[in-house]
Amino acid sequence: MDLQVAPCRAVVRSDRTLLGRMLRNLVENAVRYTPAGQISIECRETGDRLRIEVSDTGIGIPPEHLDRIWVEFHQVGNPERDRNQGLGLGLAIVQRLSALLDHPVHIRSIEGQGSVFSVEVPFGQAQPRCAPAPVTEVKGNGRFAVLVDDDTIVLLGLKAMFETWGYEVLAAGSADQALAHLRVSGRRPSVVVADYRLREGQSGVDAILRMREMCGTAVPSILLTGETGAEVQHHARAHNLGIIHKPVTSRQLATALNALL
Repeated sequence: MDLQVAPCRAVVRSDRTLLGRMLRNLVENAVRYTPAGQISIECRETGDRLRIEVSDTGIGIPPEHLDRIWVEFHQVGNPERDRNQGLGLGLAIVQRLSALLDHPVHIRSIEGQGSVFSVEVPFGQAQPRCAPAPVTEVKGNGRFAVLVDDDTIVLLGLKAMFETWGYEVLAAGSADQALAHLRVSGRRPSVVVADYRLREGQSGVDAILRMREMCGTAVPSILLTGETGAEVQHHARAHNLGIIHKPVTSRQLATALNALL
């Protein structure tokens, strides 16, 4: 298989991590359905946006599948649900990020000839070059981090960040899920990071306190929140919790971790 990437010097306005996730998923999808041939990544200017195209010469998509490829767990050419071919979540995540970022995604495909997926991203302005800020180094050294967030995209981003730093990670969508895993494994987390507002009226504070009670120790913990009111500040002070306000950057998280551990 031949991968071609055309150079592009355009400046766009987006979230680097989430846009990168969209494009990685599109490339992974192209690789999965292109047993031989070519995959290319190109950029084209269209009005006030840059269109990033991922094209392949793979198996293509039958017309009856075009409206369903964005549905979770739907996979073309995998009726037996062979897990070795993935879970069918890649394009569903692309669609969710498309809506979140307001980056429209389009698909053109001819069965037996290949597909072209495109993402439209608004142009941005280049910032003046300045001396880079010192990078905060994080060394997980195999520590065990428990991450709790009911937003799948945020959770996956946090998981990737911690794993890059050398942590072992348990990523859970709820406190109950995290606690069930800890009971089975018998492990004690080195750090817990939880979203302040979870589904069904649950709180990240309660999730942390339940894990601390089960472990029998005040596990270092951080709350993630988009709120700036007194309530979250009160809870953080009362239980000695770190706070990071959303959107979370790797630098913020690294600084908070180094202060706690």
